Amino acid sequence: MNYSEIEVWPLLAGLGLFLFGMYMLEEALKALSGRAFKKFLSKHTGNAVKAVLSGALVTAVLQSSSMVSLLVMSFTGAGIIGLKNGIGMVFGANIGTTITGWLISLLGFKVDIKELILPFIAVGGLGISFLKTEKLAQFSKFLMGFSLMFLGLDFMKSGFTAFAQHFDFGFMDHLMFGWFVVAGVVLTAAIQSSSAAMMIFLSSLAAGIITLQQGMFLAIGADLGTTITAVLGTINGNAIKKKVGWSQVYINIITAIVALSLINVFRHLLVDILGIHDPLIALVSFHTLFNTTAIVVMLPFISLFTKAIDRLIGNKRESMATLVARVNPKESHAAIEALKKEAITFARNGIAVNKAFYGISNGKNSHTVASYFDLKKYEADITKFYLKLMQNDLNEKEVAITDKLIRAIRDTTLSVKDTKDIRHNLAELEQSANDHLYAFSKEIMERQRRYYNEVELVLNNIELTTSDDINNLEAIIRESHVSVSESIIRLDKLVADTDIALPGLLNMVREINNSDEYLLKAVAHLVASV
Repeated sequence: MNYSEIEVWPLLAGLGLFLFGMYMLEEALKALSGRAFKKFLSKHTGNAVKAVLSGALVTAVLQSSSMVSLLVMSFTGAGIIGLKNGIGMVFGANIGTTITGWLISLLGFKVDIKELILPFIAVGGLGISFLKTEKLAQFSKFLMGFSLMFLGLDFMKSGFTAFAQHFDFGFMDHLMFGWFVVAGVVLTAAIQSSSAAMMIFLSSLAAGIITLQQGMFLAIGADLGTTITAVLGTINGNAIKKKVGWSQVYINIITAIVALSLINVFRHLLVDILGIHDPLIALVSFHTLFNTTAIVVMLPFISLFTKAIDRLIGNKRESMATLVARVNPKESHAAIEALKKEAITFARNGIAVNKAFYGISNGKNSHTVASYFDLKKYEADITKFYLKLMQNDLNEKEVAITDKLIRAIRDTTLSVKDTKDIRHNLAELEQSANDHLYAFSKEIMERQRRYYNEVELVLNNIELTTSDDINNLEAIIRESHVSVSESIIRLDKLVADTDIALPGLLNMVREINNSDEYLLKAVAHLVASV
């Protein structure tokens, strides 16, 4: 076997497409998951049996347990179906995937992923480009994400194609059967498809390269190897998505244990009792039988299995609020002091994110957060601490201080949200070929740079801050708003309507002003709490 036949770049390109496709798919699902869609899924996965049947049916239609597992992970990750129902569908996917083996053995059917997804890529790409309706555009995004995931899998598979085609099981003739399980795992993980692996095994069996017994061990390995796709799908996923992905791993491990324990019983049943002497039919029958048996064994315990996965994976992540994390919220004085420091740090992070949106960051960002969504997680961590702190018997002054601190945190988040909402306008201005618009974008950036620098000076010397400092920040906002508004009036005379829409500019300026005022409120609350 020549390992140089493994192509590295298709593997890496496939992984990149796979992860980007999963991201697009989840974003589209979140946008599309209206009440009717959720009710439909809930109805068809309402209990364990329905979930298993749905998983089996969908997998039989799509001809890929990996595809179904990834879809289930996306549904659960987007909060559309629950963990227990998702695990039920994963159970069913293991049965549905055996249909491919039957089609191969009976009809010589072969699934070509590219042929399957090319229409989806066409419809999805064109839809994203030309459809204006939000739901249709999001559905197109769903199709594109779905397609890119499996185009990525096809790329990864193609990286191993030449290697797999020349993979000869003959060298394993004298090895223990356990090594055939390992070979099944490795080959299936490499080509990213248990169906493709089964095709290789059936071809080898038909050619007399392997025996039925060896094929059975290879089939068990194939079921284990297909879990690599689920593991890939958990990368950068939330907790519930990781739980669904890893549940497939544990389900398939249990299935493999059942199959290995009963392999001789199953062989006797199929060959000696049922009289199946065609080795191809016997192998696919074995594949269906051991998957079905394992699910029958596990299904009554699906609730316990779900709870075990819940405990094993957990929901915890490391708190971003590192300053309050070190303090016991029941110790009121220490907790309030820590909350003050955290609120100031939070404001600094908010400014850093705003600067990044404007493209005026000074060098490398050394702050805790890198995006608005990180800031939201950070805010949630602080809020949890705040709620625990408020359960204490606080005096009137302490209540007033904590209220100001949490208001400062909320206002900082709102400031960043307003900036986030106009980032596309800012980018459009900065990239404009019109010199007047480009100069206007630079004016905005410089004014915001000055404002943020002044706010940071206040935060760095907050205990020495006076009402004059707050009034100075307010004056900067007022002056900036007037100046920028005057610039827009001049631009209206200098710039053609085709270059940029005036209402869009006015809305952008309003959002900038709102963002600056929210940040000013946050600073005022912080100063009042010191």
